[in-house]
This record gives sequence, structure tokens and C-alpha cells, in this order.
Amino acid sequence: MAAPVPTHLSNPFFLEPAATERARGRVETLIADFRTGAWAPTPLESRVAELLLASTTGDGMLTASRIRAALWEGDLAMTYENDGRFAQLLADLVPVLDDPELTSLDIVDAAGELVTAVATTGSTALAA
Repeated sequence: MAAPVPTHLSNPFFLEPAATERARGRVETLIADFRTGAWAPTPLESRVAELLLASTTGDGMLTASRIRAALWEGDLAMTYENDGRFAQLLADLVPVLDDPELTSLDIVDAAGELVTAVATTGSTALAA
């Protein structure tokens, strides 16, 4: 017996789940601000991104547990730096990655690009 298809995948008129939509919005906004120079990562955010990137070396995948570990390293201080935008983005990815019905590969790929760019702050990885 085949597994049932989640409603939001089988119905093209069903709205995207709120957690996915929130994560998508944060990723898109922060990437745009990074590209235009309206947002630049702090040294702490860059270090946390480096740790997160290093944790993905084996398989190249962002996972909820890896993001939780990175947020733990960033501690409370990261929620105050740059208005906590990078920390909030990472936190918004956790429920999306935890639930297969919410996961959207384009969000995960874009978040991976952003993490790489933040880890290598001086790079032009996201240059428009």
C-alpha cells in the first residue's frame, strides 16, 4: 500500500505551510540584504556559519540537529547581534528540516548558499 500524499503536495491550491513560508521569507530577505550590503555578518555569525559548514563536510547537508548545535555555539549573544537575523533564520529552518512534509529543497539550498557566504564573509559567493 502506497503512503498517502500530503495534502499540501497533492493540492496545487493549498497554501504553503506557515513554517516553510516563514523560513523562505527569511532566507530570501537575508540573501537580498547580504547581496546589497544592507546586512553584513558579525564575527560571531561568521564563526557559527563556519562551524555549521564544517559539520556538513561529510555529506553537504544542513540538518536540524546540525543547526541546533550551531545555534548552541552562538549562544544568547547571537540573538542580539545584527538584531538576531541570522540566528532567527537558522531557528526557522529547524522545523522545516525536522518535518519531511515541510522541507522544501530550494529553501535548504538557498540557506546552504547563505551559510557558505557568511562563513567566508570576504567572498563574493552571493554577488548578484
